[in-house]
This record gives sequence, C-alpha cells and structure tokens, in this order.
Amino acid sequence: MIILSVIVVFAGSRLYSQYREQVIRTEESQLLTMAGIVGNNLNSYMEQQLEEIDLFYSREGMPENVWAESGGINARTAYFLKENAGIYNWITVTEPDGTKFRYEPGKKTFRESADGEVKAVDPQDGNHPAEITGKEISDQTGWYELYIEKNVPVGSEVYMLTFAMDLGALYEKIVAPVKIGEAGYSSVKDQNMNIIMHHVKNQIGLEAVDGRIERYPYLDMSSLNAWIMRQENEDSGTGVIDTYVWDDPELKKVRRVVAFQAISIQGERWIVNSTLPVHELSGPLESMMAMLTGVMVLYMMILVVIMVFFLRNRFLAESQQKEIAYLKEINHGMEMLVQKNNEIRHYQRIQSLGMMASHIAHEFNNYLTPVLIYAELLENDESISSENQEMIHEITKSVDQASNLSKELLAFSRQDTGVRLEPLNFTEEVRNAVSIVRQLAPAAITLKTEITEEPLYVLGRRRMAEHILLNLSKNAFQAMEKTERKELLIRLEAKGNDMICLQVSDTGCGIGDDAMQKIFEPFYTTKGSRQGTGLGLSVVQNMVTAVGGTIRVESKAGEGTTFILEIPQNSAEIEDDGRKRLKHVQKIAIVSGEESVKTWKTAASNSRKTVDLYAHPAALIDRVQKDPSAYDLLIAEYTLPTMNGIELCEVVRRINPEIRLILIAEQGGADFEWYLNNGMIDRFMLKDEFAEEFAEMFEG
Repeated sequence: MIILSVIVVFAGSRLYSQYREQVIRTEESQLLTMAGIVGNNLNSYMEQQLEEIDLFYSREGMPENVWAESGGINARTAYFLKENAGIYNWITVTEPDGTKFRYEPGKKTFRESADGEVKAVDPQDGNHPAEITGKEISDQTGWYELYIEKNVPVGSEVYMLTFAMDLGALYEKIVAPVKIGEAGYSSVKDQNMNIIMHHVKNQIGLEAVDGRIERYPYLDMSSLNAWIMRQENEDSGTGVIDTYVWDDPELKKVRRVVAFQAISIQGERWIVNSTLPVHELSGPLESMMAMLTGVMVLYMMILVVIMVFFLRNRFLAESQQKEIAYLKEINHGMEMLVQKNNEIRHYQRIQSLGMMASHIAHEFNNYLTPVLIYAELLENDESISSENQEMIHEITKSVDQASNLSKELLAFSRQDTGVRLEPLNFTEEVRNAVSIVRQLAPAAITLKTEITEEPLYVLGRRRMAEHILLNLSKNAFQAMEKTERKELLIRLEAKGNDMICLQVSDTGCGIGDDAMQKIFEPFYTTKGSRQGTGLGLSVVQNMVTAVGGTIRVESKAGEGTTFILEIPQNSAEIEDDGRKRLKHVQKIAIVSGEESVKTWKTAASNSRKTVDLYAHPAALIDRVQKDPSAYDLLIAEYTLPTMNGIELCEVVRRINPEIRLILIAEQGGADFEWYLNNGMIDRFMLKDEFAEEFAEMFEG
C-alpha cells in the first residue's frame, strides 16, 4: 500500500513537471519569434526613415510647389518636420557660415549665429546618405533621442542637417503594439547594454545590470546578470530568470520567461528582449493540477477505506498502550506527590511560625509602646540627673531595637508565595524607592543610579522594590562606615525579553567566605545581637523567590559587595483586581473525581477552548512539572485522591505563579474564605453553581 502511494505521488509529480517544462519551452519559442519580429520591424522602419530623408532632400522626392517656395532648404526642413512631427523632436540646419536654424514641432524657428571661426565645408563631402551618428537622453522628454545627420549640397555649398528622432515615440509605434500576454512586453538595449526603449520611463538610460545595482543596491541581480552576459556573447537565446516588476513601487520579485534577438542598426548592435511572467502560464497548469487532485482524492478515499479496516484491528492494542502510558504518568506523579507533600508540610510549618511571629510581634508592640512613651517623658525631665538620663537613653535605645525586631518579625510573617500578586511598573517602583534611599543615605556616601527609562512590568507586591532597596542599602551603609571610598550604585535594566535585573553595589568591607554561606538564613547576623535581627536578607530572598525571581551575591573582602536580583517580566492581560480575564482563558485543566469527570466531558466537548480533564491530581502535576505554562486556569475539586484541592493548588501555584486557581466544593466554610483572602486560591465556588456560572466561558 505504501509503495503504491509513493508510485502515484511520484507519477503525478513527474507528469506536472514535464507539462510545466513543455509549456515554458513553447512560450520561450514564441517569445523568441516575437523578439525577432520586433527587431525586424525596428530595422525596417529605421532603414525606411533614412531612405525617406535621402529621398525627401533630393529634387525627385520634393513636391514641386515646396521646391519652388522661397527659403530653399529651410522651407523643405519645416515641411518635413510638419509631416513627421510624431517621430522627430527637432531638426537643425547648419549653414556653411555656421548659422544654425532649429525646427521644433509647434514652435517658432530660431536662428543661432556661429561664434568664433567658421569651419569651411568641402562640397565634395555633400549629398552623402543620411546616417545615424549617436544618441542621448533628452532633457525635455526624458526619452532617448537618436541623432541622424545628412549633408545636403546646394550649388557649391553644403548644408548639414541633424534630425533628433524620439525613441520613446518609436517604441510606442513599433515595439509596444506587439502584445505579449497581459503583463508581457519588449524592451531594447544598445551594444553597451544601456536600456534605450522600455515601457517604464525611469528605466531609460540605465545599464541593464550595473545601472540597476547602483539604483537598487538592495536587490538580488544575480539571475539578471547571467542573462545579460548571454546577450553580450550570443545573438539570440531563451530562458527563465528571476527579476522584478520595474513599474511597481515595491519592486515585487517575479519569475519570467525571456527571449532575446540581436539586430544591427547601421552597424550598431541592438538587443530586443521579450518577456512574459511565468504565472500567466499557470492557467493550463492549474487545470491539469485540478485533474490530478481529483485523481488523488479518489485514490485517498479508497486508501482511507482500506486503512479503516486495519485501524479497527489495531484500536484495541493502541487503547491498551495509552492506558499503560497513563498509569506510568500516574506513578511518576505519585512520586512527585510525595516530594510536594513534604514541601507543603515544610511550608505549613513556616506558615505556622509566621502566624506565631505575627502574633508575638503585635503583642510585643503593645508592651513596648508604654515603655517607649514613659522613657521619652523621663528623658525630657530636666530634674533627673545626667547619670540617670544616660540610663534612660539606653532604655529608649533598647526599645527602638526591640521595635525594629518586631517590624522584621512582621515582615517575616507576611512572606507567602501564594499571596495575590498584581502587575507593577517596576521602573517606577524602583525610582520611588531610590528617592527614599537618597534621603536616608549619610552625607559621606555618594549614591549613583543607572535606571532604564523603559517601563518594565512585573507581577509582584506593591512597595516590594522599596522593601528590597531599603534592606540592601541599610546593609551597604553599615558596610562602608570604615572605608575611604563610599559609593552606592543602584542599577535597573532589562535582561533579554523576559527578565529584569536589579543590582545594588557598594564599596564596603565585603563579606567573608564563611558568612557568604549563611547570609540568607533567618536570624543570622554578623553585627551582634544588639545591632541586627538577621531577618533582612531572608525577607528579601523570600520576597524575590515568591515572584519567581532569584538573588545572588558577589563579594570580595575589602573591595565591596554586589547583590544581583533577577525578576521575570510580565505582560499578561490582567483585570484591575489582579486576575486574568476568564473569558480570555484558552487552556483549562479540570481535576475532579471519576463521576464528576463524566459530567464535565459534555461541557468540554462543546467548548472552543482547550479543556483537559484529570481524575487524579498526580497526572496533572506531572504535566505541569514538564510544562509550567501548559494551562492558564486550574479548576480543582476539594475532595481528591491522595491530597485535597487546596494542597493541589499550592503545588501548582509554586510551579506556575501566574496560573489562575478555582476551588470547587460541595459546601462552603470559613477555611475556604481564609484561603481565598490570603491568595491561596483566586475563587471559591459551590459545585452546584459551577456548571451554570461557567457555561458562557466554555462556549467562548
């Protein structure tokens, strides 16, 4: 069956190629004939015009009444130009004394006296036949003028006449009337390959290749150049070349069938070139292809019937193979579930620690407030001795440190990768944060900034840049306290098309190798228990990783430290509340129980969107792990095998922070509201309401 298919396809392709070549060869022969006809017409017409000039300026060819009129040769010239006004642009008559008369159609004759010495004309040189002496482009018309000279003896004197033949008019009279299809035409070049006749005026005067390369340096002239070289070395020829539509402002590329014929005009070699676009020959080819297509369709229908028979027998085996593959995915997903469950338990412990830290911090602030108030009152009491004032000052200093610890604990407790994020202009956020850093910077420190003007957008939390820069700048200020050179550099720039790079560099004392391994651990500090809490860099790291970014540090003792943060750019379309418009969602995953999956199949089959159904969370996790952007929206039931819907949402959100999450349950509860308010999910719905509410989304 396969061999038969290959034979049929090969035969059809071979037949098409042969027929196409035959049509092109036939057209080449016809074009060569047309080029020969145009060349013969040109040659005959030129010889006729030269003979007519010779005859007209002989007494036998001059009408008697004109010959007898006063004015002599000038009257004859005026009469000749009147009779041939469409062919000649002008005629000049140079008298033996150098006086020149110029005749133009529809204009008065003017006389020009010779300046300087007048060259005598030997009468023996008179009455020579008219001959072509040269050509050039007219300043008035823009077309070539062909110059013909004729010496006419009158008595013992010789008058020299110069005729300016308009090659544009000659083209319209002799060449253009020979029609070649709808878009075909003929053109003429001289022996130097300069274009002297063409239907496009701006091509006149160009050297066929070099002149065009100079005017159109961006065009590929290789095929045209090979064709012109043949015209220089051969008297006739045919071919198929790649060229351009010269009267199209866009200079569209076109493949043409071409032919040329060399002719001789008074000893000068001219080239007549005839051409026709290949696409004009496609009519017969299309008819042939329609016939071949019908044959192939009939053949394919027969082949499909045969293949259906064999596919029925293979269907059962393929179904079994798919089931085995699905079970393998389930097993791989279950292995991942074990790993993700461990991560979730660790995250829950951190979350519990954060909640406890938040509670302690709030209560701690409540206790510290009256102590700080009373200490400040006592500090301002002038009746207290200076020694006691010093002790009170120590109290307020300790209370300030305790308050800072409380703030750090609150910041630590608010870390959550599941927090609802919103699109931010990070460039603007950094500029606002830099203005605050500039106000807080000690006078001895020079603050430099290199912030891009381009707006860079991220999916993050508002004032995130302020929190990051204040923490990093505060550490930099302390690191530069004892250094001579005190410079802080903040740089923001785009890194590629999908990342933003924020750098904070100082010229401080640097970080030791031992400390480099621990600086991001919570509560680790090199400043002593009374100078720092050790939570600043931990908060910065978790804040950056929560939005999918990374942070790294480069430091050298005695030279300074640089923190490099890379955060993903975001350009997704998002509603004002930070959620992606559900009606624009295209890739949807639904994870539900076995019975529920059957219910959703009907809705999914009518949807124009991509909807994948999963009965087990392990299969979904395996898919998302391989391709984090596989889905825009996840709809998960709360009750699932091996894990609940909340735990599944946490795992998926960590893999893809931008995915939208909807949780469905049989009934509501306060826990679900807490998950919604804290950004663990984007929406909660009762199961009974889901089908009706999202019918429009599936239909779109």
